Amino acid sequence: MLMFDVLIDRMLADPAFLYRLLLEEAATIGSSVWWEVKNRKDRIKQEWDLALMNVLTVAACNALVVWSLAPCRSYGNTFRFDLQNTLQKLPNNIFERSYPLREFDLQKRIHSLFYKAAELCIVGLTAGAVQGSLSNFLASKKKEKLSVTIPSMSTNALGYGAFLGLYANLRYQLLCGFDQAMVNHFDVIGVALFFSTALRVLNVQLGERSRLAWLGVEVDPLVQSDDLLKAYNRPSEDGTRSSSKWFISKNAIVSGLGLLGIRQGNAESAANEETRAPKARRKRIVRKKVTASSA
Repeated sequence: MLMFDVLIDRMLADPAFLYRLLLEEAATIGSSVWWEVKNRKDRIKQEWDLALMNVLTVAACNALVVWSLAPCRSYGNTFRFDLQNTLQKLPNNIFERSYPLREFDLQKRIHSLFYKAAELCIVGLTAGAVQGSLSNFLASKKKEKLSVTIPSMSTNALGYGAFLGLYANLRYQLLCGFDQAMVNHFDVIGVALFFSTALRVLNVQLGERSRLAWLGVEVDPLVQSDDLLKAYNRPSEDGTRSSSKWFISKNAIVSGLGLLGIRQGNAESAANEETRAPKARRKRIVRKKVTASSA
């Protein structure tokens, strides 16, 4: 019931909030799944659990970022401590508009930026630690080498914490300001949603690539070339019989000049001429010695 009330508060501030949330989740899951399938290739069947763990973590973090920074029309409750009362009076993002009984000045907006950075940093640390520990546990059960590197639990937690608290927080803060500017500029809500949709899809693509860079996740090229090495080392059925698919050209290009259209001649004929010249010279020398002795 409480979650439903909070959803209503956000939809009062932004009627398209549910649409933006579902769009972000669809784009994030689609981009993450596409990256996993593209880079794991045939190994996706053996590493599906690791790929699923990555996709679920990314989707959960993205939903929490969108939810946390969305504008809200809530008057909150009265708490015992002044710090709690002060925090609930801060805007969710620096571009959120003031509404009755909630006036957001510059000081509150700056405080909100740092508060959201700390909040998302804690979320990233928690999600990264859980995902890192589970991924390393699942990776230890694998007998073969993994196609994608897995950071340690500490690296994964710190990477997610810094990524959400700093980079994702700044990107989505600016994105909330862009959404508000589009709604205020265009009278037709469909035009504003069109530009917002296009920008959010591009933002998700940028965020997915940046996340991998922040975490240090990369594809292992040696694992991807295992099939090629196996095919290279595979014994032939008949060693004495040459395959008709392979041949050696007699007019092979021996330097880059041939690529430029400069005629070089046949390398084999040139080599034969070089070997013939010393032989002819030897014959002439022998003949001279024979004639000299006979005289």
